[in-house]
Amino acid sequence: MPRVSICIPVYNQERIVAKSLISALEQDYHNTEVLVIDDCSTDKTVDICKDFPVKLCVNDKNIGLPANLDKLIDRASGEYIVLLCGDDVFTNPHVISDMVHKFEANKAIGVIGRYYYQYLDGFDGAVMTIRGDIFTSSCQPSGIGFRKRAIKGNFSNDTFIEVPSMVKKIIDNGWGYSMIQYDTIAARLHPGVKGNAATSPAYYKSCSKKSPTLAWYEILGKPIKMYMGFIQMKNSAPWRLWDEIQMTIKLNKKCLLDIRFWFCALTALCLPRSILRPLSNWYRHRITRHFVHIITREEYLGS
Repeated sequence: MPRVSICIPVYNQERIVAKSLISALEQDYHNTEVLVIDDCSTDKTVDICKDFPVKLCVNDKNIGLPANLDKLIDRASGEYIVLLCGDDVFTNPHVISDMVHKFEANKAIGVIGRYYYQYLDGFDGAVMTIRGDIFTSSCQPSGIGFRKRAIKGNFSNDTFIEVPSMVKKIIDNGWGYSMIQYDTIAARLHPGVKGNAATSPAYYKSCSKKSPTLAWYEILGKPIKMYMGFIQMKNSAPWRLWDEIQMTIKLNKKCLLDIRFWFCALTALCLPRSILRPLSNWYRHRITRHFVHIITREEYLGS
């Protein structure tokens, strides 16, 4: 039975980290280790982690997500590595078993993706489901699995592509990939300014200055329609918004014919953050949640 390292980077996640750790420790695949690295939390995250049977490392300075992922991979003893952010949870206790089964069934597979859904902090139920390919779905690290010997080099410090860039390197090196097509992860969305990584101003400041749209273009070889990202950037990194809009036009002038581009760009440019942030949360909680269908493991296996 090959060993699996569940690698969990955490930072100021005292409200949810216990649930994340429990979801990792309750997996029915028994040959696992749970590695946690804390990036200088200023709340009670570390104290909570110490109450669980995990291998805990606490940084003496904040180094950001990519460097933390590198440290976790270096410390991992497992043949397989599965990522889990400290504010997300596995949706069922069989996720690791399902992933190992795929890896063992095909020794050419270097990375496995999955479907996942998002939920809004403080509310029950999904507000969005992510059904992207191996690249676009891996912008959320939780639930991505790697064969350790397939990993090459370090994780990127470019915005949003820390894990997708590693996936690309693995595939470019000749490894295969697979997808688990049910929602293995419930990813938490934070309504506040501090929020999770993707909604935190500190995240944007810690990453390189490269445009996320350009970074995705270099991975996919084609433009990506990240128009909703304008609204997220206005909320979290408004100083980068105009440059991002310009880069989007530069890489894909056809976006000027897309009403979604104009809606998102003008909304982000014109509305103040004091209105835009609660409006975004209201839209997800009151509108999008009614159109969400979670794919359960039972539904997936029965199909």
